[in-house]
This record gives sequence, C-alpha cells and structure tokens, in this order.
Amino acid sequence: MSSLTRDRNAPPLTRKERPVDPRGRWEWPDPIELPEAVTSAQTVAATVPLAARWECEPLPASWPPSPAAEADRFDEYDVLPSAQFTPGPEYPAQQPRRAAPQIQPRPAQRQQPHPQQQPQRQSQQQSQQHRASLTDTVMHFAQSASGSTAIHQDWATLGPIPAEPQRSADPSPSRLSYRLNRLWLTPTVRHFVRVGLPIMLMVLFIGGWLADEGRRASIVEAVVSVRTAVENRPQFQVTEITVDSRSPEVAQGVAQLLAISFPISSFQLDLPALRATAEALDAVDRASLQVRSGVLEVVIDERLPAMVWRNGVGLDLIDGSGHRVARLASRAARPDLPLIAGDGAPEAIAEARLLWAAASPIRDRLRGLERVGERRWDVVLDRDQRIMLPANGALGALERVMALNMAQDILARDVQIVDLRNPTRPTLRLSSEAMDELSRIRQESSGAQNR
Repeated sequence: MSSLTRDRNAPPLTRKERPVDPRGRWEWPDPIELPEAVTSAQTVAATVPLAARWECEPLPASWPPSPAAEADRFDEYDVLPSAQFTPGPEYPAQQPRRAAPQIQPRPAQRQQPHPQQQPQRQSQQQSQQHRASLTDTVMHFAQSASGSTAIHQDWATLGPIPAEPQRSADPSPSRLSYRLNRLWLTPTVRHFVRVGLPIMLMVLFIGGWLADEGRRASIVEAVVSVRTAVENRPQFQVTEITVDSRSPEVAQGVAQLLAISFPISSFQLDLPALRATAEALDAVDRASLQVRSGVLEVVIDERLPAMVWRNGVGLDLIDGSGHRVARLASRAARPDLPLIAGDGAPEAIAEARLLWAAASPIRDRLRGLERVGERRWDVVLDRDQRIMLPANGALGALERVMALNMAQDILARDVQIVDLRNPTRPTLRLSSEAMDELSRIRQESSGAQNR
C-alpha cells in the first residue's frame, strides 16, 4: 500500500528490498496500489482539504524521473541472458472436451428495502460514490506521474477535491414528535380527540349560529307553523263529549263543569287537568278520560251516600269516608239513610256507623246520632229519650244498654236520659211526671210507717 493512500489507523508499512538502479535512484514499492474499501463509520470534517489530511513522506529531489532515465532502465533489463527465458517443450493439441452446459442462474428478485432503512441505504450509497471519485483521482495522478509526460506536482497545488457528502438527516424522531406520539397513545387523549373534540366544535358552531336573535325567531316561527298544521288535521279533531255516569244529574253537571268548545284538536286537550276538574265535583269519586274516534269519553265513578248530615246550613249527603256528596232538600227525600248531627260528625262517621248497627233492636225508635263537643255521641230516640255515651268505649256502653233493655225493658219506662258518661256510675233521669209520682209514692210509704 502506498503511503499516499495509507490509512492513518492502519499499522505502519515497511519497504521491501528491491534492486537499486546503478545510478542511485529508488522507487516506491507500489506507486499505484489502490486502497481497499473504507468501511469505517468515522468521517473527517469536510472543512479541511483531503490532501492536507494525508500523512505524506517528502519526495526525493530526483522525483519524478526523466523520460531518458526511464528508457535506459528498460534497456538494461532487455540485455538479460535469453537462456533464462528458454521456452518449454511443445505438446500436441488434443481434442477439446465438450463443455458442460451452463445453467443460467435465476435472476434474484430485488428486495424492497424497509421504509425505515431507506435513509441509511442512501447514506451508504453516497459514501461509496465519494470513495469511488477519490479512487479515480488517485489513479489519474499515479498514471500522470509514471508517464512520459509527467511533471513535478505538489499535492497542495492540485485542483479542487470533491468534498465529502454531508450526512443525511437523523431518521430518529425528535423529542417533540416522540412526546406527541406518546401523548396520542393515551386513551383519554384519543377519546377526547375522536369524540369530545367533535362534539365541542359542534356545540360551539350551533351556539354561535343561534346567538342571532333573528335566527331564533325564525326557528320558533317555523316550529309553531308546522305544529299548527299538524294539530289542525282532521284525524286529530274532537267534535263531541260523552259522559257515562250512574245518575243523569251528575253526567250533566260534569259536562257543564268541563266547558269544552268543539271542535278542538286532541293536542290542545289537557286530559290530566280535565280529569282533576271532573273529580272536583262532590259527587264524583273517580273520573277517567280518553279520546276515541273524535269523541271525548268520560267515565264517572260516583260517591255513594251513606248518611245524612245535619249541619248549621242544611242537610248534606256524605259517603262512607265522610266526604260530601250533594245537598239534600229535605229529610223526607232520603228517609232510608241514618241521620247524624253536630260539628265534626263526618270525621267520626266510621264510629257512627258501628253505633247505628249496634242499636238495631230499637231501630224503629231511633231518630239519629248527635256529636257532642266533637268528642262523644248521644243516641236520640223518640219520646225525647237520649242515651249519653262516653267518649271512650261508646260501642260497649251502648251494647250494655241494649242488653238491659232486653232484660228489664228499661227504655219502655218513663225514663228521659240514660247517662253512661261515667261507666262506673250509670245514671237514669226520669221525666217530670215520673218524678212527681215517685215523690207521692215515697210520701205515702213514709206516712204509713209513722202511724
């Protein structure tokens, strides 16, 4: 290897012994030997010329040799003894063997490089091209130096040497792209970009479009017009009302209370409000409404009157829960119903119905029940008789009176009041005639004893 093309990292070279010219000249062992392919990944900075980076030994003063000296050197070699070059024996030619057929190899399919290896392959190709150009330059210089027209040249005076190609950009990702890639792999970010971001953009767009008052008014007007057109279709028109009730008076009252003007669209009927209006009537317990074939059907469950309540205003019919049913013109209109009186009687109607059932033995004499002080009951009989019941245990006290009456027929006597308000001390109050007769009898019995 020549020192002109020697690698700096290679071990030092030693000259080989060769015949020296009698005139004192010497030669390089291999002046045109080419370097091997450089495979090192190290690159020299392109700012320093390539000739300045080579370690060159100083050339002798007789370099390059003149053409006349070269011709004399070759003449000396021509005068060598020809006996050294005696030709060898000649052999007859033989029939040449038939060459074996050669099998053409199948052309290898060129494999496409991987996308990530393309930058590296491009860098290697550029380095090979640079080394080929450098080799061509060295060979040209060696040929020009060994020829007959060689002239004395200096490496510093050579022409421009092609600079080494710049390394291509680093194919590895940058820090920013790496962080963005890792951020995109986060499930929350991916879900936000795919779902949350489009929804947010749509909401912002719709909100900005509806910010104009004129657009909102036009939308409302269009919706109202479409709704009116649909509601006024004949399929949704209601033309009449039917009320199904036990009494015609209640049915007529419900129809008048609803006060619906026909025809009307079924979309304009507020059925829950109409049902509440119908149930506000005292005689109505429950009402059900439905629209069927253009007819509003109302089914009424009436309250059944259980007693007649006499209050300070008049007579009212009440049901089993104490709710008012209707106004009663006279007691003779419903003589089959029991009569109760007094404030707070409807609230205690359950106890009143039990007392009325317990007084069934004297039903023909029973006139009614009166609520006293909103805490106890009095049983009112004919002939101005009255049974005063206690506030607690009224049903048991009345049953004892009924048993005493069945045993001694006490209520058939001239007794005005049976006072059971104190269960431990029952009291009987006689009428004024009975008191006079009792006083007379006591006086006669006392006078007979005095005699």
